[in-house]
Amino acid sequence: MLRIAAIEFLNAAPLMAGLERDPRFTLRHTLPSACADALRDGSADLGVIPAIELARASEAEGGLLGLGGIGVASRDGAGAEAEVRSILLISPRPPSEARTLALDRASRTSAALAQILLRRRFGAECTTVAGDADWRKGLERADAVLLIGDPALRLRVRGGAEGLHVYDLARVWREWTGLPFVFALWGVRQAALAPHQAWLPQRLQQALREGWQNRRELAQQWAPRLDLPEAEVLRYLEENVAYHLTPAHMAGLRRFLALAAEEGLVGSPELPPLIEAVTA
Repeated sequence: MLRIAAIEFLNAAPLMAGLERDPRFTLRHTLPSACADALRDGSADLGVIPAIELARASEAEGGLLGLGGIGVASRDGAGAEAEVRSILLISPRPPSEARTLALDRASRTSAALAQILLRRRFGAECTTVAGDADWRKGLERADAVLLIGDPALRLRVRGGAEGLHVYDLARVWREWTGLPFVFALWGVRQAALAPHQAWLPQRLQQALREGWQNRRELAQQWAPRLDLPEAEVLRYLEENVAYHLTPAHMAGLRRFLALAAEEGLVGSPELPPLIEAVTA
């Protein structure tokens, strides 16, 4: 039985469709940052992990392999079409004036993205501090906070940050670089993959196909869990998140990792080998 470290946020739900009913897998839901740690310490065999962690894994012994072609990304559009609505930078002042940034504990890739955009796009000279479960408390000790995942989506839908500067970081990245952004990909431990390589990549592709076909059912399931209107949950899946990675997405990922290396946030901008599954 293969152990999956599964992201507990809505954005990864279509990638996991049906896997919990497949006797070949057992799922443990956790935060994106913890998914990467579970693969690194061997308590999980595969998981959807922050994109930056694949680059970090390539620097370590016995690293990971990534599954190409699918992941969690922003859509390749301009303006509002580039917004992901669940990766937010919030500040009472213009971002160029930020000197401290409170990081969301669930994040690794978005944490790096926020630092890159603050320093390179907005020209801020900022350091980072640990965030708080309540983003408002984070603003008591930092000039800006990063908020990701379902809490960010709820804030975007319901409101609650009136009078503050709120930036959708996927949109800021797209307007700055002209490229979409990749937040997470499937990572698989090499030792776990070897006995299953003949079927595992195709099975993960199949899960996404099933998840996308059943996205209305997913919206029905997740709406009460998030206390959001079903229409907003469905809109998020259909209009804000991309799951099939295009050449533009991979160019965006390479650009991000190059900048992360320049900022000292990752040692090498190189990804480990990506497994390409043949799709039906």
